[in-house]
Amino acid sequence: MDRNNLKLVIALARTHNALFGKIEKRLRKHNLSISEFGVLEFLFHKGRQPVQVIAEKILVTSGTITYVIDKLAKKNLVTREKCSEDKRRFYVDLTDEGRALIAEIFPYHEKHLEELFMGVDPKSKKDIIESLFRLKDSIEDENK
Repeated sequence: MDRNNLKLVIALARTHNALFGKIEKRLRKHNLSISEFGVLEFLFHKGRQPVQVIAEKILVTSGTITYVIDKLAKKNLVTREKCSEDKRRFYVDLTDEGRALIAEIFPYHEKHLEELFMGVDPKSKKDIIESLFRLKDSIEDENK
């Protein structure tokens, strides 16, 4: 057995925890969780979206997305509206307050990412991205 498989899992987990720990710490200043920020950021860039699409894109379960959207709605950052064609489907959009908040904090988020990845040159970033997507595809390969 290739012991690097175990090392790879540990390296990925520790990197994930370090990265999201730093991001989460910054978002707490704005009273947002990572999932809440993900919803706001997705709506900011993509506009009004069905709940299920948001859940798929920010990588959370349907149960979790309902909880996150409820929290954002209570903070008056998003609205939820029933689809006129399919009453089982809901659309979510930013309120003016939500749009103002994400427009204010997103540039700081981008700057923070610049700082976090400052020690990695552009070519290495590109190589890491490509390697991680190959790894994801390998993991998702249905023939395994």
